[in-house]
Amino acid sequence: MRSVLPTVAARASEGQRVAAAPDRRTTIGAVDSWLEPARELPVIGRPDVLVVGAGSAGIAAALAAARRGADTWLLERSGFLGGLATVGLINLLLTMDDGGGTVVVAGLCQEFVDRVEGRGAARYPPSPEWDNEDPDAVDRWRRWGLIWGAPPEAVRYSVAFDPEVFIDVAHEALADAGVRLRLHSWFASVGMSGGVVGAVIVESKRGREAICPRMVVDATGDGDVLVSAGAEHEQVAIPPYLWFRVGGVEDAGGAPGGGREWFLTTGKGRVLVPWGPSPDRVDPCDPDDMTQAEVRCRLAAHGAFERLRREVPAFADAWLDDYARMLGITESRRLVGAYVLRKEDGDVRFGDSVAQTGHWTRRHVVFDVPYRCLVSPAVANLLVAGRCISTTRYVHQATKEIPAAMATGEAAGAAAARAVATDVAVQDVDVGALRADLRSRGAFVGGVD
Repeated sequence: MRSVLPTVAARASEGQRVAAAPDRRTTIGAVDSWLEPARELPVIGRPDVLVVGAGSAGIAAALAAARRGADTWLLERSGFLGGLATVGLINLLLTMDDGGGTVVVAGLCQEFVDRVEGRGAARYPPSPEWDNEDPDAVDRWRRWGLIWGAPPEAVRYSVAFDPEVFIDVAHEALADAGVRLRLHSWFASVGMSGGVVGAVIVESKRGREAICPRMVVDATGDGDVLVSAGAEHEQVAIPPYLWFRVGGVEDAGGAPGGGREWFLTTGKGRVLVPWGPSPDRVDPCDPDDMTQAEVRCRLAAHGAFERLRREVPAFADAWLDDYARMLGITESRRLVGAYVLRKEDGDVRFGDSVAQTGHWTRRHVVFDVPYRCLVSPAVANLLVAGRCISTTRYVHQATKEIPAAMATGEAAGAAAARAVATDVAVQDVDVGALRADLRSRGAFVGGVD
């Protein structure tokens, strides 16, 4: 087909003047840094409380603050709520008891269990079975992913749930509480003024913007806000996980390997495969490390699925439903706060405790979480919740779990609202009044009355 546009050569032959194309090559040279020009950012909000990160801890913090009357915003980088509990497919509440039949986590976490169960999307052992060491009972609940740890194993109050229903419940609860939800917005940095977070800088498709809250709760998991604010912290590299779900599994409950290689779910014929850990450690705060880990883990997880299809008859006609949409990173940065909770603090009762947790792999130990583990001496309006609170690596294994994260999130949100209402720094919150407030709303705070 003949082009309707004349070529340069044709136009030249016709006597038309052809202008030479301008040379747009630019030599920048080798530079080690680039100076970004200063600019004014639009302030898009001045909430009482800004919660950064909408995982389980962030959801609980936002709900606790908003239900106490604080104008509350919840910021999330993705388009989903729940973090590892939902898009990470680690949809197990491990654990809500002490390993001996006594409940130690309630409050908002129990509210979510009740609401998810009301939709037929939660499974957990009935209370008469808690602390039961009968092998048949243990095996029955192991198949749901609810039994972990060293012998003697026992049935515990842990919960398996559907992650999509958890997200639906979270959306409804946040809307009812009046929380302003902002998805698809990345935390970028903070603007500090005299030990106070004056502005939280966010990035989105709209560009760079500022939010100026009175109080901030860091529920990012990686401690992004506390690091940017200059709070002391520790950081480690860990091996990641990549859980995935498989559909079309025949008689999953009776197939050999259930409870060790895969877990039952509330969906018929669907199982959860807890692939990992990877043999390689990664720095969870290094994007290059994380990129390589995403690729390696996905290939390895797919290999695990293909092995199940080859070796387990129940998986012969199965298909891979979905991979977790985020790597299973359970540890990265941790605050070094006003107090660091240690292994030796197991079963120690603290007067300023605002949450409690058992240990998912150890029975008969309960950790109080002092309020001091949620605050940094360096920042007057910052609280920390979830897996980046101030603990040692040993205690972190207990406090990183979803029930504990929701408990510390609830405490942080309530404390932020109280700091706003009484116009004090987070370090000066009346912890006795905070404990009474949390207890009155169903949370277990531990400590000494």
